[in-house]
Amino acid sequence: MVSNPENELQTLRERRLKEIMSVTKPAAEPINLTGESFDKFIEHTPIVLIDFWAEWCGPCRAVAPVLKELAKEYEGKVWIGKVDTEDQPQLAMKYGATSIPTFWAFKEGIPVGRFVGAYPKPAFIDIFKQLIDLDMDDVRKKMEEQKVSN
Repeated sequence: MVSNPENELQTLRERRLKEIMSVTKPAAEPINLTGESFDKFIEHTPIVLIDFWAEWCGPCRAVAPVLKELAKEYEGKVWIGKVDTEDQPQLAMKYGATSIPTFWAFKEGIPVGRFVGAYPKPAFIDIFKQLIDLDMDDVRKKMEEQKVSN
């Protein structure tokens, strides 16, 4: 019997997603992250938006209620993590969050986007839809091509 590599890959992808989902519980609120919890959260959560923020930042405070609403609306689809740059300067530095709010998007543990500034809710919804629809096989293929060309 001849096996189909595409079917095998799809089966493996679905199995991995089930494994990830079994570890990560849906969150109806943004999750505060620290240096200790950040990597595990990224690795074990299928789709993540990280908000690098600070209490004194007006745009950060303006976006916070929007992120809280979206955490409820996208519960089980997109997880929102928050990193207080004052409490976690090493993470802010590692991810280049020199202007805040800075947002990083991760899917299946891979960074897939970064943007800076306070956005309205419709912009976040568009970003979430793009993250959900993002084909990670294409992302991995492009990453491999970049490795080979470098």
